[in-house]
Amino acid sequence: MAAPRKSATKTAAREKARAAAAARLEREKKIMAASEAFFAATLGVEDEKTKLREKIAALQADLKELDGPRPDAAQHVRAMKDVGLANKEIGELLELSVSEVGQYLKLSGERFPAANPSSSSVREVEA
Repeated sequence: MAAPRKSATKTAAREKARAAAAARLEREKKIMAASEAFFAATLGVEDEKTKLREKIAALQADLKELDGPRPDAAQHVRAMKDVGLANKEIGELLELSVSEVGQYLKLSGERFPAANPSSSSVREVEA
């Protein structure tokens, strides 16, 4: 049997190299397509996350507005104080800290400056 010709061996090697290059190219195309699909899918999620974070921030701001003394309740705390209760007693009745009672009283003084009869009764006693 005769040995294959040198040009036939080179041609076979070239064909094998072309096939390997085509296989690598096809593999890279599949990888690129998968990568693009991944980023397209995750980008949509990131946009949704951003929108939800903005909604959370708005809700937290609304919640913060509800914290602290309520202006419509301050007059009731003032009424208890005007009856003669100490801040500590008011706090125990309303389940508030003494500082919270003070905040309500301060708020009621701003909204109802004439609602402090204790100072007017002192003036009447002095007169």
